[in-house]
Amino acid sequence: MNETFFFFFKGTLYHNEDWDSLFDMGKRFLELQPDTPKVFYIWGHAYEFDIYPERWKQFDEFCRLMSNNKDIFYGTNKEVLIY
Repeated sequence: MNETFFFFFKGTLYHNEDWDSLFDMGKRFLELQPDTPKVFYIWGHAYEFDIYPERWKQFDEFCRLMSNNKDIFYGTNKEVLIY
């Protein structure tokens, strides 16, 4: 895999458009018991949270939901690409 992969990679959701399904999709991801690695990829820009400032707190709650799971690899774009 190389860096061109990300030009064709479809994220799981765009936080600014798919906000209402963020928690539901995250919970479903946590319930998976896959045989092969899966990716939960949220894309967007942090400055977009400034449009709806209350989302910072909600996103923090979502990060707590998804964090500290021994079965999940947490990585940057580059780390996921080379994983």
